[in-house]
Amino acid sequence: MRIVVCLLLLLLHAAGHLTEALAGTYTTDNLPMVYLQDRTRHVVNPDNILSPQAVQLMDSLLYRLETEKGVQSVVAVVERIEGGDCYEFAITLGNKWGVGNKQNSGLIILLSTEDRCYQILTGEGLEGTLPDAICRRIENRKMVPFLKTGEWDRAMTETVTAVCGIIQGDMSLTPTGTDEQETDSGLLWFIVPVLLIGMFVSWYSNRKRSTCPHCGKHPLHRINSVIQTDRLNGIEHHKVYYRCPHCGHTVCRSHDEPFDNGTGFGGFPPVVGPFHRGFGGQGFGGGFSGGNFGGGSFGGGGAGGEF
Repeated sequence: MRIVVCLLLLLLHAAGHLTEALAGTYTTDNLPMVYLQDRTRHVVNPDNILSPQAVQLMDSLLYRLETEKGVQSVVAVVERIEGGDCYEFAITLGNKWGVGNKQNSGLIILLSTEDRCYQILTGEGLEGTLPDAICRRIENRKMVPFLKTGEWDRAMTETVTAVCGIIQGDMSLTPTGTDEQETDSGLLWFIVPVLLIGMFVSWYSNRKRSTCPHCGKHPLHRINSVIQTDRLNGIEHHKVYYRCPHCGHTVCRSHDEPFDNGTGFGGFPPVVGPFHRGFGGQGFGGGFSGGNFGGGSFGGGGAGGEF
């Protein structure tokens, strides 16, 4: 009987350890993709292995990388991953979410501290900028020495800084794809002439309006104005008189405006209701909207290993 009790206690103890281990194991399904909630965030740090300062620095570098070079990236630092293989996890993660854009220049950097593995994975469009040998060199010089001493912040920030520096130096990478650039160029050639024509029509219309309609040679000069207020309907009737200094012809032009009753809104009641807090209130809360991955794919470029 004592043996059975001991065995049961042993099994319960082992089950507790197994449950604890599985609870901290991330899969490509339950790994929180923070970029989808806030496009300025690229660092996944659910176990708080990295300090807030390190996360903020890397988020800043990677956000700039996306806006200036069109490189979508995910940096994930966790204790454990399903399967314990950083390469398999990273490539499954990248292809599952489609990290990247039309240039297929996605980037994933993964560290699993308990599995003691790491991986830099590049999308097919980024393999020329970051070939395997360069990724391996960065890992050997900037990442692995600090991983071995448990300096997670330094290992990741120096790696991300080095990777971003190389990508920023590639002038062939642009924020948008070639098709979008051609479309923008075509729109520009269409919009500019339309704007110029609109400016000319506006100038000609104003010039004609300010010229004496009788002699057609000299500009009219404003000489007087009269305002009649209709308080019942909340309207002001404006009459403005102009005279030509050359021929003496007089012109009267009239228009109506809402009556300003002192509220500053010209006869309309002050704004009340759910928007009274203004654009900084709850109706238009601050912060950044979520991002969308562009459908990139990964063929296995990059480098990784164990420490």
